Amino acid sequence: MKLSSLAISGVRNIIDARVADLGDINIFTGLNGAGKTSVLEAVYILGLAKSFRGAQLQPVIHYLSNTCTVFGELEPLDDVAQRVAIGVKRAKKGGHKIRVAGKDEKSLVRLAELLPLQLINAASYLLLEGGPKQRRQFIDWGVFHVEQEFYGAWRRMQRSLKQRNGALRSGRAHSTPLAAWDNEFIEAALIVDSARQRYFTSFEPIFYDFLTQLLPDSGLILSYERGWSSGWRLDATLKESKHRDFKRGFTHHGPQRADLKLTINGLNAGQVLSRGQQKLVVCALKLAQCQLMITETSNGCILLIDDLPAEIDHIHQAKLCRLLDGLNLQLFMTCVEAADLADQPWSDEKNIAVFELERGEITAL
Repeated sequence: MKLSSLAISGVRNIIDARVADLGDINIFTGLNGAGKTSVLEAVYILGLAKSFRGAQLQPVIHYLSNTCTVFGELEPLDDVAQRVAIGVKRAKKGGHKIRVAGKDEKSLVRLAELLPLQLINAASYLLLEGGPKQRRQFIDWGVFHVEQEFYGAWRRMQRSLKQRNGALRSGRAHSTPLAAWDNEFIEAALIVDSARQRYFTSFEPIFYDFLTQLLPDSGLILSYERGWSSGWRLDATLKESKHRDFKRGFTHHGPQRADLKLTINGLNAGQVLSRGQQKLVVCALKLAQCQLMITETSNGCILLIDDLPAEIDHIHQAKLCRLLDGLNLQLFMTCVEAADLADQPWSDEKNIAVFELERGEITAL
């Protein structure tokens, strides 16, 4: 599926806007504060029912409105499937309403399945500079889309982990309930870890291929750490750390502690690379994830890139755009000057649409 049209109401300074005839490559241009990033935010809300700029709804919804709404029409990539209309409404008081094909939908998972989204923006640097949580979320997005059993096992693991930690904090660490949650946790955790391991094995060579094209000779090493010693069984690890877990009140080992490590000469890559180089590494990570999902599922993917030209020189901008051009992606990108992206070496097969924003109003150029 790809988005063929978009209607936005009450998202920041966009009071009411409709965008028809979206292309394969969609470029949103305008001065600072015009609303370019808000368009990407609206697409993100449509796919995940939340903003990428924070958990608070108050600043997301226009100050004159109590709700924001985003509608989109999904067009199939083949001649078999039918068009699907989806919509998401968020209120300042909280809660959300989702509509899919004219019917109410309760599951956020359904949105994620229909509209797989990846985002590259200023916060994406956290993949290198942030803690393990951001990198676990990154890898779990990919596993979710290619491993059918993953999401159910991940939910079971999170639920049993919460119960286990509760038992540890309540002083029932040596009682029967803890043992019961141990069994449930271990069973789900091993499924989660196996799915992540399989995913990483497929992901790693694709990532290195993109990285070599964008940043050759970087010396960067990518590795996956599962959250407990590779030489130990998880049940033995939990048993050995039980006293420490009881003392601290939480579970120290398991997939909830997993991490992707990106290092150069043994140092965190975020401490070694320049800002521009970091952005190229993030792009290689995101593009590899999109490419793997497309290969494994035959589904399309939407990639949102906020201010692509920032911190990347013209040579690397061209390299990145050539890579983007070769993928089965629908792109939504922002920039100040339209020519910075419109004049890149896109192939003739790509349908390019350029839109200008001014004070929250969107005009097709």
